[in-house]
Amino acid sequence: MKVKILVNNWTFKGGYLAEHGLSILIIKDGKRILFDCGQTNAIVKNIEKMGVNFDFDAIVLSHAHYDHTGGLKFLVERTDCSIWVHNGFFEKKFAKREGEYKFIGENFEGLNMARFKIVNEDVYEIFDGIFVVNATSGKESNEFYILKDGKFQSDLFLEEQSLVVKEDEKIAVIVGCSHNGIENIVEKVEKCFSQSIFAVIGGFHSKDFQQDDLQKLCQFFKEKRIYKLVPLHCSGIETLIYFGNNLPNKLKVCGVGDVIEI
Repeated sequence: MKVKILVNNWTFKGGYLAEHGLSILIIKDGKRILFDCGQTNAIVKNIEKMGVNFDFDAIVLSHAHYDHTGGLKFLVERTDCSIWVHNGFFEKKFAKREGEYKFIGENFEGLNMARFKIVNEDVYEIFDGIFVVNATSGKESNEFYILKDGKFQSDLFLEEQSLVVKEDEKIAVIVGCSHNGIENIVEKVEKCFSQSIFAVIGGFHSKDFQQDDLQKLCQFFKEKRIYKLVPLHCSGIETLIYFGNNLPNKLKVCGVGDVIEI
């Protein structure tokens, strides 16, 4: 299994574009799964720079925020694969900032809606050994909202899904933004698959964590039999530093253009 970072908030390689967003290509047994699409056409430029073609077998979108879906419109004419989302994906997304509601979703008008495959199950196998997993927390947000029936409601991120890839008795978990809690997602995967996780890759949503929160997260991962942690995107640089000091044997620092072999 190979994991290629196509969009992320940072890069350590010349010639690549970094942006606030996430996109990861997973290659397993000849299947090429694109997980999230970043927010701009940076994904196209990084794909071309990396020498990766657009012949994807599936696109999986973790949730409907712009920094994970904005790049989709630059890909739909370059690939004809299905786009996998979870039920609730098309709710209108907002963030409340300085007392005002700001739209932070994406407009999917003009796209061929028949290409979207809507998953209703908590765990669904899209290809052999490749699953989408929905883990909800029921926790209300004070920052993120959806507009439903003309009213703003706290966003419970009921549509948020992660990608779980099994190969040679190893499990890799690819997460988007972990709005429902990275701990919650990890424990849901462990419960559903009845085995420990080899690697967790993606956005841990910890960029605004205080020291106490980072300490708790670090302790959580210390107690888990997880071999590699690859925080990206909304994890934030502070998480990389804290994990580097406290989980040096588990942390792998990656950016746009990097390839992880599992």
